[in-house]
Amino acid sequence: MEHAVSTVLLITSGVLGMVIACIHGWLGEKRVVAPAAHPSRAAKRVMHAIMFLSAVYWFIGGAALTLAPLMDASQKGLIIWIVSAMYTSGAAANFWATRGRHFGWMLLTLATGLAIVGGLVS
Repeated sequence: MEHAVSTVLLITSGVLGMVIACIHGWLGEKRVVAPAAHPSRAAKRVMHAIMFLSAVYWFIGGAALTLAPLMDASQKGLIIWIVSAMYTSGAAANFWATRGRHFGWMLLTLATGLAIVGGLVS
C-alpha cells in the first residue's frame, strides 16, 4: 500500500512539474519576452534563455520524478532530492522576484512537497 501511495505522489509531482514547465515557457514568451519594451538584442536573448532553459530543466525534472518509481531506492532518493532542490530554488526565486504575487512559487512548492512526501512514504 505504501509503495502505491509513493508511486502516485511521485508521478503526480512529476506531471505537475512538467505542466508548470510548459505553462512557464509559454507564458514567459507571451507575457514577458514578447512585450518587453525595447530591450537590446542581448537582453532579449538573455530573457529567452532564462524562460526557455528554466522550462526545459523543470520539464526534465518532472520527467525524472515520473520515472523515479521505476528506480531502486538510492537512485529514487537522489532524483527526489536533486529535483526538489531545483524546484525549491525556482520557487524561492519566483517568490522573491514577484514578491509572492505570482502563483508559480506555490505550484513549485506543491510539486516539491509531493515529491518529498512520496520519497518518505516509500
